[in-house]
Amino acid sequence: MICMDEGMELNFGTVGLFSTDAPWSHPVITVATYEIIYVLEGEVRIYEGEDRYRLGAGEMLLLYPGIEHGGFGGKSTGRVSFYWLHFHTPDIAAWRPEKLRRPPRDTEKELRALMHDAQTDRRVAEARLCLLLLQLGSGREYRNRQAYEAEEYLRLHAGEPLTVAAVAARFGYSPDHLSRVYKKEFGRDLKSGIVRHRLDYMEARLANTDDTLKSLAGQCGFEDENAFVKFFRYHAGLTPTEYRNRFFRVHRNEK
Repeated sequence: MICMDEGMELNFGTVGLFSTDAPWSHPVITVATYEIIYVLEGEVRIYEGEDRYRLGAGEMLLLYPGIEHGGFGGKSTGRVSFYWLHFHTPDIAAWRPEKLRRPPRDTEKELRALMHDAQTDRRVAEARLCLLLLQLGSGREYRNRQAYEAEEYLRLHAGEPLTVAAVAARFGYSPDHLSRVYKKEFGRDLKSGIVRHRLDYMEARLANTDDTLKSLAGQCGFEDENAFVKFFRYHAGLTPTEYRNRFFRVHRNEK
């Protein structure tokens, strides 16, 4: 258990990744813990008590203990994939989390690392969860629409070989202007943002699929496997194979 302040106590429960290509609907359950659902692919339709939510990729929902929740509207069609995370705290209000939100882009990476930590050192996992909840409760809003639009574009096109000039041209700005407002908002220049999103996309594909490196190279916009490996090793500090061996399908559900 972590205790930061009065009411801000935290007990980590379990975490995992659910993924399916078959028709699926969330089972009807009532649990004694808080649960976070973060969607990677597809649409997750879920009710909690009298409320209904339709979650798309990149959206997160906080479910409360003691309240029945489950799927609605029939079974899904197409691929569905999401992280699930259970934890307990005596006073959720102390963390100030939002019920439904689109969290920071690093959330997927944090959850992937948390799954790994849960298998190796639960104290580290608990500390990582603490930081995640603090981040989700920060209430930070994007102040610059131009920077936010660019950030969303990078996220949606992370598998493509983007350039600063191409992204700026997409929105009708000069490269210098867009890079400047982007850095003011996110603390790094646009080129670094492109690299970060592309690396996140590569890491997700390595961790969540068993596609070959040759196939992944094409999916991520590289001419060949060697270019893919070189880029990943330079920016991640380890080879794609080493990364996959560390994170591939850790605590993963497939139904």
